[in-house]
Amino acid sequence: MTSIPPAPAPTGRRGRKPAHRRNRSWETNHPPVTFVGVPSEIREDIRNLADSFRREYGTVGGVDAVARELLGYALRAYDEGKLKMFSASPKGKTLLQSSEGWGTTRRDIPARPPKTSKPPAASMSYRLPPEQVEAIRNIIPQEEQKAAPQVVHLTLGQVVTRLFLCALEAYRNQVLELYPVSVMTVQGLASEAK
Repeated sequence: MTSIPPAPAPTGRRGRKPAHRRNRSWETNHPPVTFVGVPSEIREDIRNLADSFRREYGTVGGVDAVARELLGYALRAYDEGKLKMFSASPKGKTLLQSSEGWGTTRRDIPARPPKTSKPPAASMSYRLPPEQVEAIRNIIPQEEQKAAPQVVHLTLGQVVTRLFLCALEAYRNQVLELYPVSVMTVQGLASEAK
């Protein structure tokens, strides 16, 4: 009777090779920028526009690419003086004064209404080039300088809202044209003002 030789010891790893891990260095170097106070309708318009380009042309960079092109158009319009910023109308403050009354009727102190939880402020996040983010942030000091000696209260959310409204209106009026452009490795999205 012959004996069966033992199976050779396994060398290395058995089974499937590990899945390819994506290099996430680009995402690390380009973190999303969040803008608070931008109406959700604007975020939805940008999402819908990106989705229509995805359905029509395939991948074109998603919402980040659409937001980047819209903001690029609006920033150019602001630099050329075609777009004016507006500040939120400051709510008038009132003072509380007192005087002596006759005390002929009794007045009850009303109870406070129960607290309701406020929904979180609408916000949006996009991966934008650093120079674009810096240009957006520089608008606030520029507007403060233009309005001096008056005090202007502009928030970053108001600036971004105004920029997106300008660009989306230009797109709707066919003044701004968005179209796909092939780039070396990934399709991108480009814009052109008419």
